[in-house]
Amino acid sequence: MNGWVAWGLSLLVPLGSVSLGSVKTAAQPAPSDAGSDELETPSVSLPPGPYVLQLSEIATEFPLSLEQVRFQPGPLADSVQGRRRAARPYQPNQPPYLNGEPSHLLYQFQVPSPNAEITVPPATLKIYSVSGLRAMYAGYRQELQAMNQVINGLRTILTQRPFYINRPIAVLPTIEGSEVLRSQMEYLRFGSGNGLRFVGVYKQDVSPILRDQLVYMFQGLTTDGRYYVSFSQPLLTSVLPATAPLTADQYDVFVAEYEVYLRRVAQQLNVQGSSGFFPDLALLDDVVRSLRIQTP
Repeated sequence: MNGWVAWGLSLLVPLGSVSLGSVKTAAQPAPSDAGSDELETPSVSLPPGPYVLQLSEIATEFPLSLEQVRFQPGPLADSVQGRRRAARPYQPNQPPYLNGEPSHLLYQFQVPSPNAEITVPPATLKIYSVSGLRAMYAGYRQELQAMNQVINGLRTILTQRPFYINRPIAVLPTIEGSEVLRSQMEYLRFGSGNGLRFVGVYKQDVSPILRDQLVYMFQGLTTDGRYYVSFSQPLLTSVLPATAPLTADQYDVFVAEYEVYLRRVAQQLNVQGSSGFFPDLALLDDVVRSLRIQTP
């Protein structure tokens, strides 16, 4: 699809969350003299806290309309569906940590599948207000501190633009899972701000990484610091297996060499060109770069 489009249609059920919860380990090749950021990963414990029965208006009201957000899906899709999504309160005794969301704008589009046997989940773009994200955790001191670490941590990364980040990158919205691998990291600018994109793998167990377990992740902030942008698209790649069955003995060896395995897979993914993934990373980058958020 060519040309600018302001998306104002009804939305399908949103794609499952694609973000970071607890941290096990991360792998990303780096030169020996590469620098690293000094950000702290938010705690993943679930401390008891007072239950907030009613969210504040800052969390339940979103200041932008659908027509104030524009982007071009290009050849990836013929149409986009979007809606304003209502706030979901934080549930302190339910995983994942920092669950719930303030009111936000959500857009989805479905990329065509590479063949009849494979269905690729849709791309998801979410626009949050930073003040709404913080208001979600009023009354929860530790959770509010963790959310501030996510927001301020991203701001620090985008300011310093380190070549290599040696710890997992917290992303929104959160899910149950850990970033075990990150590759293809690149900084991108869009019309209203900038952000970081990478190909990530999120798991809850120690197991081989399969070809359909990759996710294109973009996390960004508008220049004025008022809006947080999350864009994700599940990926496929032919350099990883469709299945990887292991016997009990093979699994024991795999676990013992897991860190080496992660580094090897990260290196495999990093040497791939953008077309080594489906959808093509360059086309997804173009979607991000085309984004315009018209603030009041």
